[in-house]
Amino acid sequence: MRILSWTVGVPVAVIAVTFAVANRHPVRIELWPLPVQVEAPLYLAVLGTFLLGIVLGAIAAWLGGRHWRSAARGNRRRAEALEREVAELRRTANQTSGREVVVAQPGDGAR
Repeated sequence: MRILSWTVGVPVAVIAVTFAVANRHPVRIELWPLPVQVEAPLYLAVLGTFLLGIVLGAIAAWLGGRHWRSAARGNRRRAEALEREVAELRRTANQTSGREVVVAQPGDGAR
């Protein structure tokens, strides 16, 4: 993953710096419904908009995944409860029979 980050990150950074150096001309930015006008370099307007889109997209993806995170939390709680139940059943079985009970785990060939 680290190699992929460098493979993508370095060319993107080089392109962004090249774009910024080539587009230093000032432009006027008007926020339409508001009476606000800002003068900034073109590269700042373009790269700022790009960065804002990335941040908003990340927030939207995070909010969209809340269902899956909730399901994973529920599954983890259920697995922990089932593990506690299995441990309690083993303890009870060992106490009543006087010998250790071995329960086949999934993937041990038991079906």
